[in-house]
Amino acid sequence: MNRLFKFSLVFAVAATAFLGCADNDIAEDRRVVYPPDANKESKFVSFSPDSGGVGTQLIIKGQNLGTDTSYLRVTVNDKKAAIIGVRNDYIYAVVPARADTGLVKLYVGKGDNVKEFVSTKEFRYKYKRNVSTLAGQNGNASRDDGEYDVATFRRPWALFHDNDDVIYEMDEGRGTNKDGALRKLYEGLVETLIQCSSGPFQSPTAAAFNIAQDTIYMVHLYNPSNCTSKVGLIAISRASGFVDVKPLVRMNDPKCTGIAINPVNNDIIFNNQSDGYLYRYSENTNIDEAYTRLIRVNNATNTELKLAFSNDGRYLYAAVKNRHCIFRMPYDITTKTLGTAELWAGQWDTSGYQNGIGTSALFDQPSAIEFDEDGNLYVADKYNHCIRRITPDGEVSLYAGMPRTSGYKDGLPDVAMFNCPEGLTILSDQSIIVADRENHVIRKVVVE
Repeated sequence: MNRLFKFSLVFAVAATAFLGCADNDIAEDRRVVYPPDANKESKFVSFSPDSGGVGTQLIIKGQNLGTDTSYLRVTVNDKKAAIIGVRNDYIYAVVPARADTGLVKLYVGKGDNVKEFVSTKEFRYKYKRNVSTLAGQNGNASRDDGEYDVATFRRPWALFHDNDDVIYEMDEGRGTNKDGALRKLYEGLVETLIQCSSGPFQSPTAAAFNIAQDTIYMVHLYNPSNCTSKVGLIAISRASGFVDVKPLVRMNDPKCTGIAINPVNNDIIFNNQSDGYLYRYSENTNIDEAYTRLIRVNNATNTELKLAFSNDGRYLYAAVKNRHCIFRMPYDITTKTLGTAELWAGQWDTSGYQNGIGTSALFDQPSAIEFDEDGNLYVADKYNHCIRRITPDGEVSLYAGMPRTSGYKDGLPDVAMFNCPEGLTILSDQSIIVADRENHVIRKVVVE
């Protein structure tokens, strides 16, 4: 919160000073808002500076621009830049986050009468890059609530968040041991909501919000030695403060490790490692029959899956953790069925570290997966001790961490170190929150 406040304050002061220097020149323009003169030609002359990062104030010099911002639009590499000031021959805009290097474009006009102007040179975008510790204490494997820097985590292994960027974390634990928990990270505080008990919340492995954001759906990994319930899927309502647990699905041997909720029609897909099948939740008063069996990934049993839907809901992706690869399968929203699962990245039963396209890449227990707003898939590559990125075209690259090297270190992404990162979730600002399991901390990765 302090960092956000400081950034906002600096930005506000900078923007005020930036515009203030031109106060004398544009005082008249501020009093009168008018569109570009339809009888004159508008022009895009230049922009400055030629490089910068998020929040950089961009000056666009032109002619006959008017002062009505509803007639103007600016983009950097086709991403919209907020206009914070305008006069008839200048526009003051702010470079958006993650714009990347590209041309500056100016659009003047309304409706069908819009003219596009394109710069002759590119704006060079400079990324912010950093890995930091958000919460927890390195090496302290316990479970204490409190402020981020004093809270502790036992075995953080799953993360998800809601539309308000409230982060939810699951500590691994089993049944009667009562050392697993659902916890919330928000406004600088860590709070335990539920801990494992003899009730239906016994062995949480993965979770996701429905579209309405009023319910958490969570899957369980049953172990007969310390679990007294064979519930594979549960629901936890926001109305209860996320403390009341309702069993939805009961199976004979529910080793459920992954869950994904379709962003278009709210279908809930989960797996059972025991038989290898993917299932769709089918609401039923009989929890022993509240599911529909779909397909197996690679027609195999004993597949520990982590799941994610594409942003358009048309594909389901499955990281097969114990087989070191990632599959993709089409999902028919109308028939609610899955097509054939095809190997998309990595190699079946082959662990290692290698970047490349699709099946030329190698992983070592790829765990949590999640998409960013641009359709890139991020992977917590557990035993490679790093975070990987896969583009929509299937190109696998290193995003943060030192491959094959475990440790604990904050800093630039290429020197930062993780120890068995297992969970991740991507916030609205596209920062990645990582469950750094064996360091017992929650990390934050910012690489715009």
